[in-house]
Amino acid sequence: MSVNIQQSLGTRFGEYAYLDTRKPKNFPPGPKWYPLIGCTLEVIRTRKKFEGLYEATAQMCLKYGPVLGLKIGREPVVIMYGPAEIKEMSMSEDLLGRPLGSYFNMRTWNKRLGIILTDREFWQEQKKFVLRHLKEFGYGTGNMSELIQEETFHLLNSIEKSMGEKDFTIFNMESLFSVSVLNSLWLMLAGVRYSPEQSEMKKLQRIMSDLFKVIHMIGAPFSYFPILKYVAPELSGYKAYVETHCLIWDFLKKELEQHKKTHDPENPRDLMDLYLNVLYSPDHGESFSEEQLLAICLDMFMAGSETTNNSTSFGFLYLILNPEVQKKTQEEIDSVLGGRAPRLSDRPNMPYTEAVVMEALRMFGLRAFSVPHRALRDTYVGGYFIPKDTLVVANYHGSMMGPNCGFTDPEKFDPERYIVDRKVTIPEHFIPFGIGKRRCMGDSLAKANIFMFITAILQKYDVKVVPESPPDMRVVDGVTPAPVHYKAKFIRRQL
Repeated sequence: MSVNIQQSLGTRFGEYAYLDTRKPKNFPPGPKWYPLIGCTLEVIRTRKKFEGLYEATAQMCLKYGPVLGLKIGREPVVIMYGPAEIKEMSMSEDLLGRPLGSYFNMRTWNKRLGIILTDREFWQEQKKFVLRHLKEFGYGTGNMSELIQEETFHLLNSIEKSMGEKDFTIFNMESLFSVSVLNSLWLMLAGVRYSPEQSEMKKLQRIMSDLFKVIHMIGAPFSYFPILKYVAPELSGYKAYVETHCLIWDFLKKELEQHKKTHDPENPRDLMDLYLNVLYSPDHGESFSEEQLLAICLDMFMAGSETTNNSTSFGFLYLILNPEVQKKTQEEIDSVLGGRAPRLSDRPNMPYTEAVVMEALRMFGLRAFSVPHRALRDTYVGGYFIPKDTLVVANYHGSMMGPNCGFTDPEKFDPERYIVDRKVTIPEHFIPFGIGKRRCMGDSLAKANIFMFITAILQKYDVKVVPESPPDMRVVDGVTPAPVHYKAKFIRRQL
């Protein structure tokens, strides 16, 4: 009897192993799949060889084609690399979903909440509400300009405070802009601004930055191999994931409780107050809840600050490495501003500086992945079959650095590529914020912040290499790409 059972189990395991390695018909090409692990080992091997996951999958796409089919653990993942395929994916109604599973739901109390990682009618209703009411507090309006200009003023004061009576000082560039970026958005969301010196905010920013380096946009080791949560909680990123979210939840809950105590329905101060007005009304939609409000703040808190901070850090990294670009930017700043403080309304008159911002965004974006999409139904992209619920991710390296990107000498930091007849033009494959209905909501705020920070700093300072901590072209792989730690010397300009 035991022999028969063993034979039966062996047969069933053999059948399972065989089925687990079979690819759906016309599924995108990629490495061979093995039982239980898929092609995980091949991805790990390639990732170690190259700079990070974006470069590893780019190399795999050059080998297998512009649409790459992977299987991590038991989860199929499709990487879009070709510019045409990225566009087709981004515009497809069949691929507007967001991923399912505990990894993506854990961040919001094991529920599908927020805006970034929700879909269908829930996402549409919440996104519409947020965008409509953020405008009441400045987003995309003249008030946003004033808000960013004021935040830039506070940033410069912080730099001057650090410099004191000296002619120069040295800054860690990976964290210089983080609180300023967060304040630009947080003032509209919760009516609060923070000082870079506040210990609680510095702690949160450090913890959040560490988390973004441990996990990745398309998952973490524990999301594909759940057993790692128990046998290797630190190595798999699970411990950092849980602890960081708990800290941020506590921070957001305190802010919400404070708002509830001082809430005046007749005089809303920010988006949080307007959302409370809806919650206190008897006929609000089912998608509205206190947890959803906190999840919206979580999305904005995490996505908005880290992405713009890293883009700005990349911008200054390349300005340091290309002093001729920095000098030309300063010449335009001096010519247009004449010594007065910059304003966002100056952008049309400063095409070169605007082009520097765009090139900084390209250098950040080409190292980034899109937020994962999910196939809402069986569909096709680039002629390949994408089964329902498959995770689909764009590797923007293909659109902004790859062989079909359309950029001349794409590895060079060259703002001139965007200027035609003294006007800024946007190349076809310049998509640092994505395209389609899932395009990043915060693109206008991000571009405005980067423009103001670069302009205001270069107006007052020369930014130079610190020989003991030179810029490194390697990248910290994670949720969003970041430059490897580097410092910069700010020297007062002699005007």
